[in-house]
Amino acid sequence: MRWDTIGAIMKTGFWPDTFSTDWATNSRSTGVIDLPNCMSKLLGYGMTVSEAVARVTVIAAGTFQLFHDRGTLNVGAPADVALLELREGSFEFLDNYKNTITGRQRFFPSGTVLAGKPVPRA
Repeated sequence: MRWDTIGAIMKTGFWPDTFSTDWATNSRSTGVIDLPNCMSKLLGYGMTVSEAVARVTVIAAGTFQLFHDRGTLNVGAPADVALLELREGSFEFLDNYKNTITGRQRFFPSGTVLAGKPVPRA
């Protein structure tokens, strides 16, 4: 992501349907840290918490047939869940070109459930 490009696009009201960490050769050592970080970056541009969560869960699962049974907390669905904590404050975010923006909210990973069982933290 480049902030100037993202900012121009967001001002038009065009939001991504889904998004990911977008790991590529030039992003592995730059501003891409993890999915909660990417979600937090878009909050800084005005996406709501519920919109960000939907785009990486239910909308993403519906977009890719391989994951049609994911992105839901329905009874009987695989219980693979990332638990996130939303913190308020002043957070600096880098784009892939080392440009920075400051956001007021940031998601932090707080736990994982895989196949219905809590995963111990490393």
